[in-house]
Amino acid sequence: MATAGGGVLGDRYRLLRPLGAGGTSRVYEAEDLTLGRRVAVKVLAAGGLSADPVVFERFRREAETLARISSASVVRVQDAGADSGGTPFLVMELLDGVELLTLVEREGALPVEVVETVAVSICRGLEAVHEAGVVHRDVKPSNVMVTRSGRVVLHDFGLSRVLDNTPLTGVGDVVGTPRHLPPETMRGASPRPTADLYGLGTCMYTMLTGREPFTDEEEVAGIVFQVVDVGVPRLAGTPGIPERLAALVDALTERDAARRPASAAEVLDALPLGSAPETTQLVRDMVARCVRDQAVASVHQVAPTLVPDGFTAPDVPDVTESPAAPDAVGAPDTASAPAENPEYLGGSQVVFAGPRSTAEQEAAQWPATGASDRLALSGTTQQMVMSGMTEPKATSRLREAVTLVHRGDLQEAVRILGTLARVCPTSLGRDHPTTLAAQFWQAMCLSRLGAGGEAVALFSAVSERCEAERGTGRG
Repeated sequence: MATAGGGVLGDRYRLLRPLGAGGTSRVYEAEDLTLGRRVAVKVLAAGGLSADPVVFERFRREAETLARISSASVVRVQDAGADSGGTPFLVMELLDGVELLTLVEREGALPVEVVETVAVSICRGLEAVHEAGVVHRDVKPSNVMVTRSGRVVLHDFGLSRVLDNTPLTGVGDVVGTPRHLPPETMRGASPRPTADLYGLGTCMYTMLTGREPFTDEEEVAGIVFQVVDVGVPRLAGTPGIPERLAALVDALTERDAARRPASAAEVLDALPLGSAPETTQLVRDMVARCVRDQAVASVHQVAPTLVPDGFTAPDVPDVTESPAAPDAVGAPDTASAPAENPEYLGGSQVVFAGPRSTAEQEAAQWPATGASDRLALSGTTQQMVMSGMTEPKATSRLREAVTLVHRGDLQEAVRILGTLARVCPTSLGRDHPTTLAAQFWQAMCLSRLGAGGEAVALFSAVSERCEAERGTGRG
């Protein structure tokens, strides 16, 4: 595979923006140019790590093992490969939702029925992972995604270990997040499935209490001491938490691995497996509130005078049919766009083709002018690059955002529209049709996300600007 210019990886994946970074890899949002869908692409980090045979072998095995897992509760691998320089990458589904940790931070302690529903999904994911011979090694709330359709997905297997083969970390290596690592892993022992079940326990603890364990400790040394010598605080006898659920969390977070449940199947036996429709809807509503808040925040950052803090409008039904938008962009062709399931997936056939020679491995790092350098275009950097945006480019990005709105991918649409709304007033003008169209479609996203008041305010502001332009004879 060759890495083409313009941030296209393997002649197929146009890398759009960073999603996160770890010790050995980076994750980007990308566009699959062949199938016309958004995906997540994990790429070995720069700095020569991809040239390390051990790191590369870990990455290759991750692709192979994850491809064997088939579960709605585990992120799906769709492709894998390496570019012409030998840099390996892994392509996964892009999930439309929020992290479990974000959900807890917004909502506080979650209702018991929601905790049980989420725990069952995580447990089913772990059951599939362990049956495939894999230990996740870093189960925590920020590695659990809850989608807008209510699907709960375990992701970020960058620290995974294949049970059937030689471990890929060095002797005594400790990998993972201290607040959610079991004591035996802290001591350097090889993680077993019971280590993942400990992480499930800390996730349940976080959902039931509204906070992660050991939040009073800020220093790593203090957290390690608490984990190894004190343990996760017991929930037995805590008001508002059912005793059976408290007992399960206490068992999962036992410091002695031998005293924990032995398998995910055993944990499932202790949880109610059926989820009532109203519980699923409750989860969806929580996620929708988080996504809505993020969208409103993005508008406040762009145009606080258009949508002032504390603005309250009369109750307005959600807009399902949009009024005529400014003329900068028309409705896209959405015949092939999935209208349901915002975390829409395609197939998952995997063929891994990686570097074979030492020379290729030594070259397996991002070049100074390679795709990853063009990728880091989020936040301030993205605005600086886009500040010189031409009208055709802005219109193209706007059409892309509108297509996403019609597909139901409102989160990504909000991000693109927010950037356009920040950049276009400077590059094209405050009253330029593309600027106004970007704000119009921001309002459309707010409406569809349930932020009716803010949507009305923004619709009104755009309408006033359009009327003013018509009055001057320029509209």
